[in-house]
Amino acid sequence: MKQLHHIKLFLVFLVIFVQLFTPIAQATDTIVDDAPPVDENKPYIPVTADNLNDMTAEAAILIDARTGRILYEKNPDKKLMPASTTKMMTCILGLENSNDDDIVNVDNRAVGVDGSAIYLNEGDQIKMSELLQATMLASGNDGATAVGYYVGQGSMENFVQMMNDKAKSIGAENTHFNNPHGLTDPNHYTTARDLAKIAAYGYKNPKFRKIVSTKEQEISWITPNTRKDVYGSTNRLLWNYDDITGIKTGYTDAAGGCLVAAAEKNGSALIAVVLKTADSRARFTESRALLDFGFKQIASQQTVNPEDLTNIIYVHGANVSKVSVAPAESFTYPVMKHENSDDFSYEMNLPSYIDAPLKAGSKVGTVNLLYHGTVIGSIDMVTTEDISEGFNFLGFLHELFLS
Repeated sequence: MKQLHHIKLFLVFLVIFVQLFTPIAQATDTIVDDAPPVDENKPYIPVTADNLNDMTAEAAILIDARTGRILYEKNPDKKLMPASTTKMMTCILGLENSNDDDIVNVDNRAVGVDGSAIYLNEGDQIKMSELLQATMLASGNDGATAVGYYVGQGSMENFVQMMNDKAKSIGAENTHFNNPHGLTDPNHYTTARDLAKIAAYGYKNPKFRKIVSTKEQEISWITPNTRKDVYGSTNRLLWNYDDITGIKTGYTDAAGGCLVAAAEKNGSALIAVVLKTADSRARFTESRALLDFGFKQIASQQTVNPEDLTNIIYVHGANVSKVSVAPAESFTYPVMKHENSDDFSYEMNLPSYIDAPLKAGSKVGTVNLLYHGTVIGSIDMVTTEDISEGFNFLGFLHELFLS
């Protein structure tokens, strides 16, 4: 009888030990967060569209998501830490360098990463689509690390190089990433302008938009196959701002409150970035104020048909001498209340020729949007058809005498 009593005590102790020390993903039916609670006793002036000068953010920017036109800026090129807004780039690379159904065997080096987590464990297997969604919802540093090791083929150095190469190709010239999650590192920095460019790039991808606009989702594991957890977004604006469409929160003590927020209203799509706000609460109120400001200032949207800007460019080493190029898609740009659509013009930025082969949709230049002669945005110009290698006499003459 005494032996049975000892066995019962041992089992009780074992259950308590497992509950205390085994990391288990936290299912939630409410919002999780990546920042500490706000001190409600600390005085704070709620910022609105009418008093943006009261923003606590050290840097901020508001852009048109389609053209990149800047509608508001404050220290847009100041280098600051991005915290978890870094995960936008991690998500972009995950989408572009893997398939939704790829099975990720979680690298052991991703288990137990500091900070916010989706609580990955050794031996976990999960589809890439589920991993990306969970990581972006709960701002999981362990999830971002798992993505990095998978896409980097086991090397985080490779993945970080991919992040920096992608940033440069997007035009984020004042950004340097040193990890996939945004934990504090002196060599990990960005600017409000660069984050807006990265967000606008990601926003063009329907899968990215779906991920960052999701409020809450149940995530399923392959191994263990019984594991299903519900994660809620850290982006509170998804829950209390009607026009919001994403994108990503961030917070560390060093970075302060960070948020990249996108919203759509009356045909307009805007992206707001705030960096290093006074606390985690201010990043939401100040992003909302920026978006409200933008929507209040826009009088109309001017739609541009790609056919109206179609151009011809010479081709070298192809079976044709010329090929048509056009904007990547139909686009709109905002006309503000104090502006007239006649004040806008376009400027082609194309090379004198391109070399074959090229697939249809390959970027070959840009069409710049100008307001009173000043560039305020741009759209990619792409080939409208496949270009195969070959020989064409006119193309050969152009290459010989005019290139």
